[in-house]
Amino acid sequence: MAPEPIRLAVATVANLFNAPDVDPYSPRETDILGAAGIDRLLLQLQLQPRRKSADETLIVTLPAEQITPDLQAELTAAIQRYCSTHIEDNRLQIRLSRKQHTVGMVIVLLISLVAIVVAYLLISRVFADASQVVQGMIYASTSVFVWVILWDPLEALLFEWALPARENRALEQLAAMKIEVEAQG
Repeated sequence: MAPEPIRLAVATVANLFNAPDVDPYSPRETDILGAAGIDRLLLQLQLQPRRKSADETLIVTLPAEQITPDLQAELTAAIQRYCSTHIEDNRLQIRLSRKQHTVGMVIVLLISLVAIVVAYLLISRVFADASQVVQGMIYASTSVFVWVILWDPLEALLFEWALPARENRALEQLAAMKIEVEAQG
């Protein structure tokens, strides 16, 4: 059995890709939120992923006067171009992020190493005769400092790729959908 088609109502074809002005009096979700139709669609696809299926259909509903005989083919091509370009852009963003955060991680590791060496020298030379409380404070301060500066680049390196990768899965799903155009009723 074919899955239920996804319906997307927009005021104009342009509103599929460009956000309209906010209009809380409109019956269309995209107008109420002032969001591009494709952005709303991608959000829904990411929240409720569907199985990849050649049977999936996106029905774009438009005012009847905007529908032309070749609109369905043009819209299909435009959505596929948008998806492929956006997927490539996300891949570039992921590569750039990994490169930047890898460099950042190396710099932070070097700073951490210097901080650890300085703390060791302070404890073994300068504060060798100090109480264990003072030495413990130096250890603790160094430990917290290293933890804090490592956190952000490590988190970004490990997790920043996830959002664009999830969006790419939704874009691939959208690009594979059959596109139909219907008049708003």
